[in-house]
Amino acid sequence: MKTVLFAFLIFISANVMSQEYAPGQTWEYKTRDTEKSSKLTILKVEKYDDLGEVIHIRIDQVKMINPIKGNEITDIPHLPFKKKALDSSITKFKGMETVPDFQEGYDTWKAAYDEGQAGAFETTVKETLEALLGAEWIEKEGA
Repeated sequence: MKTVLFAFLIFISANVMSQEYAPGQTWEYKTRDTEKSSKLTILKVEKYDDLGEVIHIRIDQVKMINPIKGNEITDIPHLPFKKKALDSSITKFKGMETVPDFQEGYDTWKAAYDEGQAGAFETTVKETLEALLGAEWIEKEGA
């Protein structure tokens, strides 16, 4: 009986942790200590044979310094995540909002993906933001 109950609890936990995402949803997530009010917005949900389900998100109310220009970055208009990484990141559904424009970031990502040069993040949102701080940034031509 204990085994059946334990298996049932694991099944329920897995189903609660796995979300169905839709454009316009806003979520709280496991943030960095300096960004407790940060939120993410679901922009687009797609399925790819090689990546599985990819959820494109926007992150608002972050605190990062652009290493090229020195200005503060308070939002990231587009980042692609694998579903499992996003499931591990979110903490609370906030509501629905109009999907902000993300076409430029998406088009840049999609072109790189089509060339085999891009994928989707498998790390949590928090871990991804921390990695971006340590990354080598390159200024986009014409920016």
